[in-house]
Amino acid sequence: MRLGPLLGFEQSFDTVVTVAREMEAVGAGSVMLAEAGRSAVTQAAAVIAATESIEVGTYVVNAFARSPWLTGLTARDLDEMSGGRFVMGVGTGNPHFNDWYMGIDSTKPMAAMRDFVQIVRQVTAAQVGERVSYDGSVHHVAKWRASFPPIRQSVPVYLSASGPNMMRLAAEISDGIGVGIMASVEFMSETVRPNAIAAAKSVGRDPSELAFPMGALVSVNEDSEAARKAAKAAVCGLFHPVPHPYYDSQIRQQGFVEAAEMLAELMPQGKTTEAMELLPEEIIDTMTISGTPSECAQRVKDYEGVADQIVMMRVAQRDEPSGAHAYEPIFELISETQSN
Repeated sequence: MRLGPLLGFEQSFDTVVTVAREMEAVGAGSVMLAEAGRSAVTQAAAVIAATESIEVGTYVVNAFARSPWLTGLTARDLDEMSGGRFVMGVGTGNPHFNDWYMGIDSTKPMAAMRDFVQIVRQVTAAQVGERVSYDGSVHHVAKWRASFPPIRQSVPVYLSASGPNMMRLAAEISDGIGVGIMASVEFMSETVRPNAIAAAKSVGRDPSELAFPMGALVSVNEDSEAARKAAKAAVCGLFHPVPHPYYDSQIRQQGFVEAAEMLAELMPQGKTTEAMELLPEEIIDTMTISGTPSECAQRVKDYEGVADQIVMMRVAQRDEPSGAHAYEPIFELISETQSN
């Protein structure tokens, strides 16, 4: 199981690049870039240029903000830049942000993502002169031909999925089901994997070809209680200023309907302290990786066999150092898991 950070929330490109280099040095398996305050593909290019061997990917680019053809070209370019160590993670994005920031209607994502992923995969795999044509219900490509060869047979394309329908689609058409940052071991083993395997078999795919990466909120502190408190604040933050549909769904699917209702009511009102007090400890225990470095290392082990990759979203700690130094607990965690 590969471990690595989810970057994209840092104050400077220098921090992104420095952390990526340090992650490679301590033996991390990947560096994945979020599309949040920065473009995921721009960050990926910077990290590729600064590293030598570590896998670099997007987790995830917003498919509604891009054409699938251009996304395929981007993946080809980044894969060539990296010498074949790039992964393209795509997703629908937060529908609220799609509306607020871009005025895009993304309320009917299934057909759009089916077309999008299939076009991206065709474009990334196209040989010189090979024609790519696709006529979908949402996206179309006509008569495009690659002008230079890809450096490998194809670029892995992961589809971000939370609900059962998108998970089935990801298993049918993508190279991996990208699960978000609120997934328990049981959710991965009892919901994600069996449903994905069944969906792959239903369309004649070999389930062993599927990857199972997952994001995780990782809160590391020498003070275990401080780590858990920070994780609670991070979970509550997923519901402010409005509930994030992706994580609201994940919490509900895993049996915490009342907690989701509470967060959806209190957090838009800014009642973070009250929400943190009411948040069940079981959510922190099962759906985050929180505690001391050794406690977090044990939690990571719990996912062996159910996740192929853990993409670690670092939870900020009180009075932590700035810049790349804030990642020192994550460096320590990865080093400890490597030594064990």
